[in-house]
Amino acid sequence: MLNSTKQSIFVKAYAGISSNMWILAVAMFINRCGSMVLLFMSVYLTKQLQFSIPQAGFVMAMFGAGSLVGAFIGGKLVDKIGYYPILVWSLLLSGCMLLLLGQMHSYWLIAFFTFMVTATGDAFRPANSASISTYSSKENYPQAIALNRLAMNLGFTVGPILGGLLATVSYTFLFWADGLTCIFAAAFIWFVLPTPIKKIATSRKDELDTTEKIDEDTPSQQAVKPQSAQGPYKDTMYMAFLVFTTLYATAFFQFFTSLPLFFKHVYQLSETHIGWLMALNGIGVAVIEMFLIYYIQHRWTKFNFISLGVILLVGGFMILVPAHGIYILIISMFLITLSEMFAMPFMSTYAITKAPQESMGQYMALYSMSWSIAQIVAPLIGTNIIAHYGFNMLWFVLSGIALVSFIGFRWMQHKTSKG
Repeated sequence: MLNSTKQSIFVKAYAGISSNMWILAVAMFINRCGSMVLLFMSVYLTKQLQFSIPQAGFVMAMFGAGSLVGAFIGGKLVDKIGYYPILVWSLLLSGCMLLLLGQMHSYWLIAFFTFMVTATGDAFRPANSASISTYSSKENYPQAIALNRLAMNLGFTVGPILGGLLATVSYTFLFWADGLTCIFAAAFIWFVLPTPIKKIATSRKDELDTTEKIDEDTPSQQAVKPQSAQGPYKDTMYMAFLVFTTLYATAFFQFFTSLPLFFKHVYQLSETHIGWLMALNGIGVAVIEMFLIYYIQHRWTKFNFISLGVILLVGGFMILVPAHGIYILIISMFLITLSEMFAMPFMSTYAITKAPQESMGQYMALYSMSWSIAQIVAPLIGTNIIAHYGFNMLWFVLSGIALVSFIGFRWMQHKTSKG
């Protein structure tokens, strides 16, 4: 009886997801299995290449600068030529850039190729969002997004562990593993995912026009559509949403830059142990998020879930100040993981459901760019605060940034519910 109940829960959580969404998820899993360069880059730059912490912060900011350019160009190209070629070519080119980056030792060449990795690779993000919109219905957006994130985090579970092991042998192997998995993911999409036809996009638009319901987070269809028709830049609620998302992301991205440095310089953890600790995030999201989203998506509003996620991020940072020990690092990682599970799927859901089909690329590009801006700012803030004031001051500053984001999302909840 218990086994049948578990099976029923599993079936319901994944029900209604199209076969093409599963193919995209597999490609995402392949790609994320190689996600190790970004995680270990700050340690690689300071330990292996003997760069200063602020220098490492500048190089890490190049990931964000490239991401900003890639997301913007990718969004424009999605609206012009469709998402399919962008999915393939961004992964292929990013893989090649990673292989080249691993051969560089000059500070400025490393900064340039770091920029190129995400300038090519993050064109994938608006294309991926547009493909999710095409291959899923409005009713199962949260599940489709959660499946996409499940694949990412299953791969992210493998990536840090494998990366930690490879780094103990040679950091060069990190770049080869990351680059080749990108190229393999591009080949998988090319050979397995059917080429879309225009009829699919047309039917998808008709479906949205005929089945769209009033969302609990939007005042009315009449209030949203005129803004959407003029593009995202005149959609004031969407632009406010992007600002608050950027603040949250600025705090969250310390996960990739400052936390590995904290583990290495304060706790003296080896790369292998850092990899296992970072993998806890991927394991937690992979095991819990899909089922969590299925059960909670209709029980509360999007902004309530996002706000809860932001507060959990504050807790994940602040617990590092008064107490020390490996168990504190595990608790912090658990809180950060919960923050991600509550906030990010509903941020993505809001962005996708707010976007009209005819300008989906622009909306999704701006959403991706908000994360890219945070990826530029986060390492610059983090590394400079660490260098001048230490890690404890960083946790206070990040908590303050996250709290401003929390206030913003609560304001959006108030505005939408009032409307």
